[in-house]
Amino acid sequence: MKALLKRLLRNDRGSIALKFALIVPGVALLSVGAIDLNSVHSAQNRLQGIADAAALAGASDLALATDGRPAISRADAYYRAELAEWSNPPTIKPIFELVTRGGQRALKVRLEAQRPSFFANMLPPGGWKFNSEAIASPMGLTPLCVLITGQTGTNLLTLTETGRVTAPSCMVHSNRDIDVQGGMISAAAVQAVTSARGYISPVPNTGAAVIPDPFVGLKLDYGKTLVCTAEEILLNRVRVIAGVHVIPPGRHCGGIDAAGSARVILLPGEHFFLGGHLITAGQATLEGDDVVLFFDDGSRFDFRGMSVVNLRGRKTGEYAGLVMGSTRANKQDFLISADNVRTLLGVIYVPSARLIVEGRRPVAQDSAWTVIVAQSMFMRGTPSLFINANYNGSSVPVPDGVGPGANRPRLVE
Repeated sequence: MKALLKRLLRNDRGSIALKFALIVPGVALLSVGAIDLNSVHSAQNRLQGIADAAALAGASDLALATDGRPAISRADAYYRAELAEWSNPPTIKPIFELVTRGGQRALKVRLEAQRPSFFANMLPPGGWKFNSEAIASPMGLTPLCVLITGQTGTNLLTLTETGRVTAPSCMVHSNRDIDVQGGMISAAAVQAVTSARGYISPVPNTGAAVIPDPFVGLKLDYGKTLVCTAEEILLNRVRVIAGVHVIPPGRHCGGIDAAGSARVILLPGEHFFLGGHLITAGQATLEGDDVVLFFDDGSRFDFRGMSVVNLRGRKTGEYAGLVMGSTRANKQDFLISADNVRTLLGVIYVPSARLIVEGRRPVAQDSAWTVIVAQSMFMRGTPSLFINANYNGSSVPVPDGVGPGANRPRLVE
């Protein structure tokens, strides 16, 4: 036997066929396994999509229901409708559950799936098992009109002395805290993620869920394509103290400084302030209809004195609904201290900046609606910020994510 074995080992005739016979089945098994695994991956992605959509569908009913059964029924109906459209689906066990996230009710949808493997459920044992899970929460029925996006630090929404925020038909929300050291906040609803103290009506809800920046996807990198040279910034600054000055949309290198009795009219369109501020003082007037004012990293608005400000936001285009905004790298203080800031119709969006409100008279009270989205807000002196919510009373549309659009359910996990 030993001699025969040695002869067989030395004999290489037919070795190629033997190797081929040994290798090909292994390669075939690996290929089939890869196809099977890819099929499972695709099924899991589809399952996650169904879970997300079912949770969102149910959460839309959660805000209106007292016991949550309508929300579960809607989610289950959506799941079954989607399953009916899926040819050769895996075996799925749906689980619907009411949970609490950030002090708010939420709907949890978990779909546990199993499907046989190509290898007769031996690899993996029992076949493929996978699951998808989604949790969605309604944002509430009250329109969102003040959103403080900052989540670190303290006193992100602060009122001192006798400042007032009045929002009778909408909600004031802080992703951190609210500190009313003087004055008061009166709104349809008030909530904070951490704490709220001071004179606030109604009693604020603390422990609320964080509301993400609704405009995080908005294109604000216009500074890369709209550039002012140092010479343009120095020479092109507009300084006026009298007369009527009509300003077309586009670049404003060096900014605009209006004082005295000057009247500045901004024509419809996008106005980009690059390397300079927009300042109104004295009894100057600033007005514009169907406009949005953007401020780059080194620019800001500063409304002072007895100046009159009447601005109505964009009606169309990618910036529809916005009236003023800044880049995300702009961390300056934007100041409203003028006594006649009557109309700020639209969204004021300064995601990384602080909005300071001063003055002695109501601010924005003539606006059909106003929304503020700022990193922080500070009120001092005796100002009164009045936030209207007549969203149907203007041709300026309300962007998704604020106003009534904030009522849409969102995924929280």
